Amino acid sequence: MKKQQSFLKKTWTAGPEIAELDKLQEVLLHNRALTDTEKIQSFLHPSLAGLHSPWEMKGMKKGVERILSAITNQERIVVFGDFDVDGVTSTVILVSGLKELGAKVSYRIPSRATDSHGMKKHILDEIAEQDVKLIITCDCGMNDREEVMHASALGMDVVITDHHEPKPNEFPKKAVAVINPRQKDCTYPDKDLAGAGVAFKLISALAEQSFDDIESIMSFLPKYLELAAIGSIADCVSLQRENRTIAKFGLEKLKTTHWDGLRMLLEENNGGLEHIDEQTIGFVVAPRINASSRIGDVYWAVQLFLGNEDKHLERIQTLDTFNQQRKELTQKSLEESQEQVKPDAPFQLFFHEKWEPGILGLVASRQSEDLQVPVAACTIREDGALTASCRAPEGYSMIDGLSSCEELFAQYGGHRGAAGFVTDKEKREAIHSALEKHFASCKQEKKDTPVEAFISPELIDADLTEFLHYLSPFGAGNQEPIFGLHNFKITDVQTIGKERNHLKLIGTCEGAELDFMAFFADGLRDQLHIGDAVEVLFTISENVWKGEKRIQLRIKDVGKS
Repeated sequence: MKKQQSFLKKTWTAGPEIAELDKLQEVLLHNRALTDTEKIQSFLHPSLAGLHSPWEMKGMKKGVERILSAITNQERIVVFGDFDVDGVTSTVILVSGLKELGAKVSYRIPSRATDSHGMKKHILDEIAEQDVKLIITCDCGMNDREEVMHASALGMDVVITDHHEPKPNEFPKKAVAVINPRQKDCTYPDKDLAGAGVAFKLISALAEQSFDDIESIMSFLPKYLELAAIGSIADCVSLQRENRTIAKFGLEKLKTTHWDGLRMLLEENNGGLEHIDEQTIGFVVAPRINASSRIGDVYWAVQLFLGNEDKHLERIQTLDTFNQQRKELTQKSLEESQEQVKPDAPFQLFFHEKWEPGILGLVASRQSEDLQVPVAACTIREDGALTASCRAPEGYSMIDGLSSCEELFAQYGGHRGAAGFVTDKEKREAIHSALEKHFASCKQEKKDTPVEAFISPELIDADLTEFLHYLSPFGAGNQEPIFGLHNFKITDVQTIGKERNHLKLIGTCEGAELDFMAFFADGLRDQLHIGDAVEVLFTISENVWKGEKRIQLRIKDVGKS
């Protein structure tokens, strides 16, 4: 396997050189450990019948019994959600589903800027004043032991639905039920569900108990599968097993979406609903939902699903404005963080007291991807506390790093790849030192970029994109294939986009004329010249705009031939 240095200062390991589609298909399947007929068929053609029963999940029976009792007795229920895409879609699944089943239900979501993730006592106090008898969490609550005790003392029962890693000392023992496949002694086969996936399982179990016939259940559930797909893709859970099934069928259902606000958003920003895939979620839907809590108010996003249709256009325009502001703030903050990079450090901590809490995760994510080390991006909240979003590349565990110095935090939580904390601002240097020491002890070699194959340009056609469609959706656990071309001769380089930070690269290879797009291509702009012969690493997808289909080649990297 050849290794080569790229213009972006990465290395890649090249796969075989292939000129035949059947050989390329074999390589793509083999690289995904799909080596026998049964595995290949179940991966390429998943079935909703293969989803596990929600009753296999620990806590489901108790949770459903308490919720159905609340519906029967018309007790007031509050769904306590979270402000990211997974939290918003989870909230909508439960609120809409419970209303359809006859519940008296409303919702509350904490502020990203002032509250951070999880249940909050001051919000619980407000809820208790409204004669609420039952709280159902989604995408949060797993480690909110004290808050659940507080709710119980106020006379409110709590059902936890979550997917975050449990901390043994923070288990919410006072909860009526805890529904989380990651909890101890839960035998549910798939531990990697997103919060929206767990919410979908709960609403599925409630539907089974509420309807007498399968037709009613199958009419009730598909609209919530759409939301579970959005939450799962946006939360970057592994798109294997159940998550793959949820994502694949949910994306297909989105083409005839039940949700009027979502349909209008896609018509406005995606050119319609004909072509929807994981990139539609990643680049169109998720950024706008997230921008509502990053820049404005999360309720703009939630009400796009739950609110009256006559206000949807205003909501979409507001979300678009938030998203544009988010882009501008993120770019400014990234430039400021770049000045703080410590070369070759095993961990990077970036800080600016004026950064918006809502864009910390974006700064951390971009820097972690570029530097290939764990990163924390920090700022000072309105209440004076230090808050941070953390990201870690594959091979590291961010949550393990935070757990190694948990005494430094007032609050922390998350996953291997993404986490966060809140603490006193005076502890920033101690945290930086502790995490730098921790990650130095588990330092990983930077991973090469895997190129699945260097291909003949003749293979770039509709037959290949059709096969890639069967392999999709791509994401964590099923990375989008990266291909390579040798000796691509550049005939034109165009700088495009409002910020002039995207490139269109035109040239020839083996007599075929091809054009590539490179997004956010600042690192490539000054290294590509007309007349150069280069090796191009790229992904292949199908783009549809106003009914016209075309193959899109997106540059991942470029190197010398």
